[in-house]
Amino acid sequence: MPWRKLLASILLVGGLVGCGSNVAAVAPTATPLVGRITFAGSTTVQPLADKLGAIFKQDNPGLVLDIAAGGSVVGIKAVHDGTADIGMASRALTPEEAAGIHQDQIALDVLAIVVHPTNPAANLTRAQLRDIYLGKITNWKDVGGPDQPIQVIVRDTNSGTRGAFDEIVLEKQEPQAPHQRSAFTAGDVAALVAADPQAIGYVGFGNLESSLKLLSIDEIQPTKDTARSGAYKLVRPLLLLTGPLTQPLAQTYIDFVLSAEGQKLVEADGWIPIQ
Repeated sequence: MPWRKLLASILLVGGLVGCGSNVAAVAPTATPLVGRITFAGSTTVQPLADKLGAIFKQDNPGLVLDIAAGGSVVGIKAVHDGTADIGMASRALTPEEAAGIHQDQIALDVLAIVVHPTNPAANLTRAQLRDIYLGKITNWKDVGGPDQPIQVIVRDTNSGTRGAFDEIVLEKQEPQAPHQRSAFTAGDVAALVAADPQAIGYVGFGNLESSLKLLSIDEIQPTKDTARSGAYKLVRPLLLLTGPLTQPLAQTYIDFVLSAEGQKLVEADGWIPIQ
């Protein structure tokens, strides 16, 4: 409709200047934006989206950013249904999920494998990690640790972190460890592993804490350089999703996140920027 095109022009002209191959340069808006943008999805992306939103609102105090979580599956469905303007996902979408959805990658994340600081294990092969989660290796002594059963921590099935881990490590199989607990958020995983010397779990690179010990995989430590080069294989995208029912106002937020300022904030928060 003509009014939609007019609204989009009013919102975007003056708020965006210039364009790079991957990242748009965003200048402060001449007139502060007013309205409400709704989000749903990844519990990994949600805290980052909230921090970026707080900076974005400094120049636009009339904006309301309703940033809910629920998991990547929830975010994908919400964009399809039009119940959220922006979906957040922390894994690649399937072809069926991606139909009709526009994806903006805002960062690269590393799936970090963590254990209790007292665990002497230092490295796992991808095959060993897979066998731990499939219940084929059940004692730490078989992989360089103490003679103790392995307590496996998994994420909720709606989690994008869980989806990425199951695809990359488990080759789309279901975890079947005999000693297994489920955690809803990365913070829950970190708390469970930090409190249990027998535990193993996985968290996003931006959720690493000093109370956790980081394992190398196939003798490769997860770093920004090894993730970018492809040497470290447990890597996933962080995405913002929009669809045909997304209101034009939402694009101003995404353009800010992809701007030079937004990407510096992404890196400062512990993630790997796309540039």
